[in-house]
Amino acid sequence: MNKYGEILEDGSMKFVRMLPAPIENVWAWLTIGEKRESWLGGGGDISQAGQTVRFEFQHQNLTPHSEAYPEKYKSMEAGVAYDVEIKTCDAPHHLVMVWRDGNYSEIDIRLSEQAGKVRLELIQRGDTSAEHFLGALGGWHAHLDIMAAKLNSQTPKPFWNTHEALVEEYAVRCANHLATLKK
Repeated sequence: MNKYGEILEDGSMKFVRMLPAPIENVWAWLTIGEKRESWLGGGGDISQAGQTVRFEFQHQNLTPHSEAYPEKYKSMEAGVAYDVEIKTCDAPHHLVMVWRDGNYSEIDIRLSEQAGKVRLELIQRGDTSAEHFLGALGGWHAHLDIMAAKLNSQTPKPFWNTHEALVEEYAVRCANHLATLKK
């Protein structure tokens, strides 16, 4: 299985991860604010479609590594929060969220059980600016790797160093697609 994000025909990005079972545990890491805070962003619990949840991001708390924020993301150093609208909440299989963080993004996450593991598929649709696209590719990749490491009782790699290396990697991998996007 390829850990790198895939660009779909419609320009969306897709990630797939195989995670340890049970599925209810992975669902909790998506929907319980305290668990989600350890790999993505904390805030309120997600329990039903139609609710709005405040996601609070403190990237320096995601891993035990001490690292500087990249210059481009210095404004996030004190933390950042976004309101996230829950469109679908079908426990423990399907979660759709709409983020309005200055950009519009729909995050569609599906969980299924396969061969004693949980298959997580994440598709992001929305903003198509080149800058946002690369940051989102690197961000989802790094965040999902942190969740996978923690679910497997491993120490995750540093977030920002990993994110920046992934942005560079995706710039090469997705050069043709990026050339079609607005700057």
